[in-house]
Amino acid sequence: MGNEKELLPGEFFPADMKAPSREDVLAALAEYGFAGGEDIRLIDSSHGANDIRLNYIIDNKWVLRFCNAPEMTENRMRELNRLIGRYAEFGLRCPAFIADADGKFFHERNGLLCYLAEYVDLPTAYELQLPEAEADALWNEVLESVAAFAERYKNVDLSETMGMYSLFDLNPFDKPIGKDEKQQNFERLLARLRELGEDKLAERLNAKNGLIREKLKAVYRDLPRCVFQGDENFSNVLADAEHHLAGLIDFNLAGTEVVVNQFANLGGGFDEDITEPIGAKTRLEHALADYAKTRQRLLSRYNATETEKTALEWYTWIALAEGWPQVCFFLEGLKSGALRPEILELLALLAELPCP
Repeated sequence: MGNEKELLPGEFFPADMKAPSREDVLAALAEYGFAGGEDIRLIDSSHGANDIRLNYIIDNKWVLRFCNAPEMTENRMRELNRLIGRYAEFGLRCPAFIADADGKFFHERNGLLCYLAEYVDLPTAYELQLPEAEADALWNEVLESVAAFAERYKNVDLSETMGMYSLFDLNPFDKPIGKDEKQQNFERLLARLRELGEDKLAERLNAKNGLIREKLKAVYRDLPRCVFQGDENFSNVLADAEHHLAGLIDFNLAGTEVVVNQFANLGGGFDEDITEPIGAKTRLEHALADYAKTRQRLLSRYNATETEKTALEWYTWIALAEGWPQVCFFLEGLKSGALRPEILELLALLAELPCP
């Protein structure tokens, strides 16, 4: 059932703001035409006082969200519901957003905006903490699902919102800055290399990045695109009782993406958990082998053109050299006397990696 104390928000909730009570939650639910409240529990995923995210799970049927920094609009909700409908048609369980009788998704209560969504009563893969073999099998199902979804829905009802990986047509998070996140990550890495006196290496990497981006700019507008959920990680993957892929949650980052760019960003990384030296060539070989296996699985379910296959190689270099986990690994390794020589050699190898 849950008591009032269990429904209190966490540390980020402003002291001068009235927290939603059980009565507030039920009144808000009623505005959408539903009654309930036998069981209410709160998941507070707030990131700060200016980014409140209170998620009330009601009777395992609905999620009522209260927030003060919505990243969506009424049009965005409709856009996402169309995408969620495609995923449902595809056979995955994905919670849709629920409008009121007047067709509105957002309501305002006590200085917060709220909106309602379905609740899918399945665990995430992250919550299951699966053994490695089962986790690998489930991730392969995710990869195959992404590829099969792209094959079925490429160039269908493309959204105006670009996906989180988009390089040239920027997503909403990157527009205020005017450059994509990977370029931002890359510039941080170059700045650190220059601080260390590695100017020549920084220039070689920058030249490689410029060359690949110019090649991509020449073709990316003609490459097939698809609207994806866009954040396919185990925190957002729902699993059934047999630990098979059952659905997806969290569509906040969904958007239109070049299909092969989406594929490149599902490829892997540099064994970031291995923080002792293992050899730059060995580390790169492992990463490229992981990308090759991922590529093979994706292309077994998606009929890529030769141009797409070539572009996938370019997008993969960007993901490998400029993705957030990779750049964090590089920057952390450059702090270490033991690992720094290996990271510098690894970056040099990336700068010289053949470019088709």
